[in-house]
Amino acid sequence: MIHRNALPRTLNKLLPLMALIALALLSGCGAERTSASIVSAATVTLDELPSGLGRGYPIALPMESNDTGIGIGDRAPNFRLTLDDGRTLTLHDLAGRPILINFWATWCGPCRIEMPEILRAARETPELVVLAVNVEEELEPIQAFAADFEMDVVIPRDQDGDVRTLYQVRGMPMSYFIDRNGVIRAVWAGVLTPSRLEELLNQIL
Repeated sequence: MIHRNALPRTLNKLLPLMALIALALLSGCGAERTSASIVSAATVTLDELPSGLGRGYPIALPMESNDTGIGIGDRAPNFRLTLDDGRTLTLHDLAGRPILINFWATWCGPCRIEMPEILRAARETPELVVLAVNVEEELEPIQAFAADFEMDVVIPRDQDGDVRTLYQVRGMPMSYFIDRNGVIRAVWAGVLTPSRLEELLNQIL
């Protein structure tokens, strides 16, 4: 039998614990709602990306790992593009459009040779999405390069080379041709000549 004077003391000991449990539950529910709200508000479509050079120069980060390698016939590994304002777009969001992912750098001579042809193809083929992924460079030289070539395509910035690793790019330039279902149909290492570019684009258009 519990003495009546012991009951208040017992409750006094339990109240702080009960308050902590209630606070944790409320915080968890609130965090879930906030997270869902952020995810919903942060998405953007391709057409909603900023216009002009680089289309906002979004930061590119992998959304999966790649320990087994990729090749023709494989689904293209997914990565996220994040704008300065936090809005995001993923590679897989672009399903239904043919995609050319080109890995390049400003110091790469062959990249300079092929870039005008890639940009010409992008302008002549509106349905084609070109993601000109710059690998591990600062924004200033990227912007200068983009201005030189009038690059109005999306220029994702692979700051730490993680997307390059995801796609197992060992040298630049290197290009992946992805069909409307997100499947890699061709891979090309080295300069894309006009005839080679046309041949490979025909596999995904």
